[in-house]
Order: sequence, then structure tokens, then C-alpha cells
Amino acid sequence: MAEKQAEMSESRSHGKVGRVIAFTAVLCLVIYAVFNIISQQAQIVELKKQSEELSAQITEQEQKNDEYIRLLRSGDEAEYMERIAVEQLGYAYPGERRFYIVEQTDDNGKQ
Repeated sequence: MAEKQAEMSESRSHGKVGRVIAFTAVLCLVIYAVFNIISQQAQIVELKKQSEELSAQITEQEQKNDEYIRLLRSGDEAEYMERIAVEQLGYAYPGERRFYIVEQTDDNGKQ
């Protein structure tokens, strides 16, 4: 009879240990799943942001392409080249004076 009680108490302790191990495993799995979901949501937000930036770049480039096509079809390349030379390359017309604003700073880097 004492042997049966010893076996029963031993099986109960194994049952408790098994339940603790199972609970710990399930808890770890839940924590991992929550962390994984949060991580994936952050990646989704970042990818959506990148997608919006790329869409904006695509739209801007399409507008530039449309302008180039329009200029090529109009045959007014000289005016276009002149505008680019003045606006983007910094060229000036003969006799034209250009003034540039230069910020002065003191020795401490303050204006």
C-alpha cells in the first residue's frame, strides 16, 4: 500500500512538472508570436513608406519625361538649352551681372 501511495505521489509530481513545462512552452510561443507580429507590422509600415516615396519619384520622373517629349516635338531646343544653362548650370548672358547672397559668420560660427 505504501508503494502505491509513493507511485501516486510520484506520478502527481510528474504531472505537475509536465504542466509547468507545457505552460512555459506555450507562454514562450505566445511571446515569440507577439514579438514576430509586431516586428512584421513595423516592416510593413517601413515598406509602405518606401513605396510612397518611390511612387512620388516615379510621378516626378514621368512629368520630366513628358516635358522632354513636349520639347522634342516642338522643335524649340535652343530655348530649352538656354534655360537649362541659366537655371541649372549658372551661366549668364553677356553683360549680365549676378549677385549671390553670402552669409557671414563670426569666429564662433554665429551669423
